[in-house]
Amino acid sequence: MTSRVEISKRLVLINTTSAVLAKVLNVSVILWLHQYLLRRISPGEYQLLPLLTSIIILLPPLTSILTAGIGRFVLAAYAKDDDRGITQIVSTMFPLLLGLAVIILAGGWVFAWHIGAVLSVPAERLWDARVMMALLVFSAALKPPCMAFSVGFYVQQRFLRYNLVNVGSEFLRVLVLFILLFGVSTRVLWVVVANAVADLAMSTVVLVWSRRMIPALRFRIREIQWSRARELVSFGGWSSLGYMAYRMREMIILMIMNRSEMPLEVAAYNVAVFNVGYQGRRQIEAWSDVMTGPLYPVVTSMHALGAKDRVRAFYLRGGRIALWGVLLVALPAMIYAETIIRLYVGPAYLEAAVVMLLTLASLPVTGGAWMIWQVANATGRVRATNLYVLALQVSTVALTYYTVHVLRWGATGVALTALAVGILPEFLVLWPVGLKLAGATFGAWVRRTLIPGLAPGCLAGVVWAALAVIVEPESWLSLGVCTLAGMLCYLVVLLAFCLEPQDREDLNEVRARLRNFTRSHWGAPPRVPTVSGGIRLAPGRAGVS
Repeated sequence: MTSRVEISKRLVLINTTSAVLAKVLNVSVILWLHQYLLRRISPGEYQLLPLLTSIIILLPPLTSILTAGIGRFVLAAYAKDDDRGITQIVSTMFPLLLGLAVIILAGGWVFAWHIGAVLSVPAERLWDARVMMALLVFSAALKPPCMAFSVGFYVQQRFLRYNLVNVGSEFLRVLVLFILLFGVSTRVLWVVVANAVADLAMSTVVLVWSRRMIPALRFRIREIQWSRARELVSFGGWSSLGYMAYRMREMIILMIMNRSEMPLEVAAYNVAVFNVGYQGRRQIEAWSDVMTGPLYPVVTSMHALGAKDRVRAFYLRGGRIALWGVLLVALPAMIYAETIIRLYVGPAYLEAAVVMLLTLASLPVTGGAWMIWQVANATGRVRATNLYVLALQVSTVALTYYTVHVLRWGATGVALTALAVGILPEFLVLWPVGLKLAGATFGAWVRRTLIPGLAPGCLAGVVWAALAVIVEPESWLSLGVCTLAGMLCYLVVLLAFCLEPQDREDLNEVRARLRNFTRSHWGAPPRVPTVSGGIRLAPGRAGVS
């Protein structure tokens, strides 16, 4: 069975690399911004940013009930050369998405006007909160109708183009933000204004470019098929349930701390501390989404073509690589958390170091099953996975309320609660569900994912801890030297003992391509790589080559 969807490691590598570069710019701005604001404005004003953004973050999961299935089903139709099916999907979903946008805009602006009744906001910051929420609602309402016509980048795996647009949008965001911060005043309001301008520009460019890539992404009244809407909404509802529950947990936790019975200044401080300490976990998860995003259409195509062995190999290998990447960052962040927070925002928010340590501590347990979301989405079996996530987040919120309102614990207590609730269910539920979806055994997962995934971190962690005691880094330079020393040890162990033959083949292919690139630019005859690109099924062995 042939497909218009290209399954190629080279394409995935290009897409992932471009996404990483775009994310570097985004994260650099975010890290600088939080540090800049925390050192210049009060906790009462700063808390508006995490509080309001945590509320608006709920809207994408809610709207994904209608949007989540569009990319997957358009991809399936595109793979089968069914252009009319693509038009039917877009034509069916666009009226629903347009109606949803009107509801979001109307309801959101009413909510923005009454924001003072929901959050504890200082009186002098009430108008700022209203304007910020109104702009956030506008950006959120703009995206659903555009989504129906903007999946061309996803379907054709043109993430490089998408990321170029994203980088341009980020530059526009930074330009507007700098003009307002340095030319007008230092206010948290300007962050949201700059975001709204950049979001409007990016949505417009993405929509126009996507339509040019796939002309079948068009609205035709006669092509509306309400039976398709039921199928897409059912898939979107289940696939967005876990993400929505996760985002609701973050919002509710912040609101619980904001509306606690503690004095307003103490509540604002707890919100700021938790938001700063949670940045490490939030950024790692965001980076993981960036790295794995280009894999969704690939795994979906594998499943559509009936390549079960490839899906299983993807799950085992992807979990191993996810552990390598996550622990390379998370372990030094946990060990040097106190130094990082002190250098980043000063001693006033030092409690955030404990929050960072606690929120990162579960990653060695969860990282090995990170590919469960890609496999669940590709196979369409999202119900069990997301029901688990929903139950987990509800438990976390309930215990957080008890921690804040009964025990009167602050940000550290909330982080400890989240850690305690999160680890045990991973063993009991997430691991078995992931293995079942991928068709893998527990023994194979331990041998090919867990042991090689954790091994580099075990030795490197000892090095990082020893350097923390011996060197006691007190500057960014000394912290960087200690971190790089441990990373060097990490990479040595990984390359020497943890790679499978398939991993070594891929590294050899990368070296060969780099060698060809270098020689072609220096006039030497290029060497033809002996390892083919793309995803293949070797004789007698299933895997992603």
